[in-house]
Amino acid sequence: MTGPGLFGPDSPRLWTIPPGADFLGELARTLAGTSGLKDNPAALADALVYVPNRRSARALALALYREAGSPAILPPDIRALGDLESGELPSGAEEALAGLGPALSPARRAGALARLVTAFYEARGETLPVLSALAAARELARLLDQAALAGGADWARLPDLVTRSDLAAHWQASAGFLAIVTEHWPAWLAETGASEPYERRLQVARAIAGSFAAQPPKGPVIIAGSTGATPASRILTKAVLGLPGGLVVLPGLDLEASPAAWADIAAEPDHPQHALAGTLAELGIAAPDVPVWPGAPVARPLSSRRRLIHESLAPARRTADWLARLGSLAGSSTPADFASEALVGLSLVKADDEAHEALLGALMLRETLEHDGLTAALVTPDAGLARQVSACLKRWGVDVPPSGGVPLGRTQAGSLLLLAADWACDTGDPVRLAALLRHGLVRADPDGLSALDRHYLRGPRLWATLDDLAAGFDRLTAGKNASRHTAVPEAASERAGSPAGDRARRTSAFVQPFATAAARNPGSVYAECLIGLVAALAGNDAAGWAGPDGEAAARCLEASAETSDALQDLSPADYAGLLSALAAGVSVPEPGPGHPRLAIWGPLEARLQRADRIVLAGLNEDVWPDRPAADGFLPRRFRAPLGLEAPEARLGLAAHDFAQLACAPDVTLLWSGRREDAPAIASRWILRLRTLAQGALGERAGAVLDPPQDRDPRPWAAALRADTLAFDARDAEPRPKPPVPARPNRLPVTRIDTLQRDPYAVYAEFVLGLKKLPPMGEAVDARRRGTAIHAAIEAFGALPVGRRTPDALAGLLVDGLVQAGYPSHLVAAERGSLQSAADSLAAWWTARQDRVAASWAEARGDLEIALEGGPFRLTGSADRVERLAGDTLAVLDFKTGTVPTRKEVGAGFEQQLPLLALMARQGGLGGAPGLPASELAYVAVKAKFEEIPISSSLEETAGLADEAMTILSRLVAAYRHPDAPYLSMPRVRLRSKHAGDFDRLARRAEWAGEGGDD
Repeated sequence: MTGPGLFGPDSPRLWTIPPGADFLGELARTLAGTSGLKDNPAALADALVYVPNRRSARALALALYREAGSPAILPPDIRALGDLESGELPSGAEEALAGLGPALSPARRAGALARLVTAFYEARGETLPVLSALAAARELARLLDQAALAGGADWARLPDLVTRSDLAAHWQASAGFLAIVTEHWPAWLAETGASEPYERRLQVARAIAGSFAAQPPKGPVIIAGSTGATPASRILTKAVLGLPGGLVVLPGLDLEASPAAWADIAAEPDHPQHALAGTLAELGIAAPDVPVWPGAPVARPLSSRRRLIHESLAPARRTADWLARLGSLAGSSTPADFASEALVGLSLVKADDEAHEALLGALMLRETLEHDGLTAALVTPDAGLARQVSACLKRWGVDVPPSGGVPLGRTQAGSLLLLAADWACDTGDPVRLAALLRHGLVRADPDGLSALDRHYLRGPRLWATLDDLAAGFDRLTAGKNASRHTAVPEAASERAGSPAGDRARRTSAFVQPFATAAARNPGSVYAECLIGLVAALAGNDAAGWAGPDGEAAARCLEASAETSDALQDLSPADYAGLLSALAAGVSVPEPGPGHPRLAIWGPLEARLQRADRIVLAGLNEDVWPDRPAADGFLPRRFRAPLGLEAPEARLGLAAHDFAQLACAPDVTLLWSGRREDAPAIASRWILRLRTLAQGALGERAGAVLDPPQDRDPRPWAAALRADTLAFDARDAEPRPKPPVPARPNRLPVTRIDTLQRDPYAVYAEFVLGLKKLPPMGEAVDARRRGTAIHAAIEAFGALPVGRRTPDALAGLLVDGLVQAGYPSHLVAAERGSLQSAADSLAAWWTARQDRVAASWAEARGDLEIALEGGPFRLTGSADRVERLAGDTLAVLDFKTGTVPTRKEVGAGFEQQLPLLALMARQGGLGGAPGLPASELAYVAVKAKFEEIPISSSLEETAGLADEAMTILSRLVAAYRHPDAPYLSMPRVRLRSKHAGDFDRLARRAEWAGEGGDD
């Protein structure tokens, strides 16, 4: 039992701990001191303490242990106001609740509301997607919660308000939609016997209050840290104040506001004291009558800070006379002296953007570790910013996990669950399959997966399901040619067969409910199948599911089944979307005890805790404070008549959190000039504080609000950035100079142009041996389309003369595109243009046959050329070589894309045809005899067929071939010099219109000024 100092008959029952103080620390210090806890470990054992949430309960217990100086104490029964049924209820309370139904779980509530939403639209002859129904259900649940927090809404007035209001048509429809809340939802609750969560909490509070009145507890009962913002907390507060051992400790009550100010505060829901004003009015107590908690700090500098912060958050109607108010606050001193004293220990820091803000916050935390015993905490409601700060600290080996945890989808167990659900909706999708098989918890052979990835999954998707993929891959591996792109080593093909075939057979039973997009099943069926699926993928390794993420993933699965129980059967995509939406709202605490001196808190965790240094980050409008959520169903002017609070009430609670923290002795306020790559506005709280400072200090305000020079994180961040970014762009340009023996002495004719345009690409492909892999599930690009059309034309040329008809060519073109992975609906759309191209090409082919004595398709050549420094081998392939009358050759190249011009060839920029003519002249093209070429031409295969002649005489062709030989000799000689670098696209005028395959490897975006995303 505590001593008479706090619980004597004449002692106050209502106290406050000022803003900026260590609320739980001061509470624990006084309770331990007055009770003699150090000497009597059981002094508080019979006390009952209510705090706002479970985090506060844990923190208070820890603070009491610290004050006792020994862990061997019997702590009080500490409970959370947010979960009144977490402990044993007082005598008599259980009987009072006997007839009240259990509180609905969030999942069941969402599903039931979504079903009512769906029924509403079905009655109108409309179909609403499941995820849209769930989104609407969440909005209705929020409205129900707001009504409960306001003490109930007078829904009976809604029809009359609608009738008397001149509303737009969509608001009229929304008002009709709200019949779900006013009529159907109460009927559903009555039918099922369930209770609304806040209604259940309210009834529990009344039952506890009744029990306290009938049979007062023998020990002290304390409510600490609650602003009384909810009806349940106010009912308990009243009940506790009536107990002989009752005590209520309010957080951060402004004891210096005038009665006129309190009248304004009561009318301003976004004011930080608004909730406290309502609580005091309910209790019938005036703020000046509330004493300061014994031992709480009341030193003058902190008092000045509190008055300044409260003034900066004053109602808008009182901001016109701020200068006069400053004079009143200053009292006998000047406004400048008052502001200077108030701002000691408070700094404002503006960051450039979110990344800079995270770095500045991390630097301030890291610098704290340079001072023995000093603690620091960064507080922000922005979970993304909190994770960035944590990541920045890890660069210095400091692990400070955010107290808010990480989203379930970012954990091992959660990500596997979501990947499996997504993949089960389309088991043949190569991207989803690869992501799933490469997950850290999935048991698979890395070498086999790599072979499957590189040699089969890439390129256009040519299968519908996993069974199709596995069967096709098994057929290819059986022939020891598993690749659609290149040959695969036999060992690799054997390893790659298992992930596709065997795994498909092991998991096929679990994905059956997901088999078709039109399938409809209860959510519980999908949930059970997912459990079996992830078990089959992860094997018997339970370690990945034993931690907090595994527990959270299991709860998420249960919630998905519970939510969908009230809905009609779902499609696979509906269920996967539902599971993803539920997982997005689940955070998983990171394992480990956390850092002993540093912390990253959300406002909820920081509400009653303190550190030596506080950094408040994310202080931008729409972040902190967040913008009140728009109400999609209820016109704003209806809220007050119905008894609902304005949406700004949540801003008031956020402002109270800010005021509590901003009054700390050492605090830095941090915000960004840009967010999400757009200009951002500082929080209204910062703008008001800065305006007050400027009014009192004038030009000195900036210097006073700046952090001390030895603690300003901006120069530290600039120094770090200078170390990482201080380089000359020209130094970043790659200039590889491999040894001469490593340089290629053999190139295809198509790469000679590349050697002129982009030498670095030749280096990457022929020196490093790199090859760009096609993306998974890619659309059929121009290159693959061209290959398919070339193959169709080659097959057309191999047909007997009598079968070379336009229809035959059109059929070959269609089949080729389909086999290349071109979507069937696009092939169907192109049939007309393909037929047109086939007609003109077949006519051209027939007309040309009279001049052709013999022809060779895909004529491959290999020519060794004697050059200074050793022989050089040229390889190439001509789409078609024809022997003409007069013993000359024609070399033709079919083009489906951009066709080089005669001018480009003559200028030496397009050397393919001249080099092929050079090879033909020396007998190096397939079976064609070694004869000079008299014709070089491109054949454009498009909807409008066209032949583009490049050379039409022996003399002109010979000149082009000789010039090509000269260019080739010069290029080879130049790159045989050991100091010659392979540059990345050194001549802008020769650069292709499209990005090169190796631009990212060359990191052109960093030094060439061409932009990019990396």
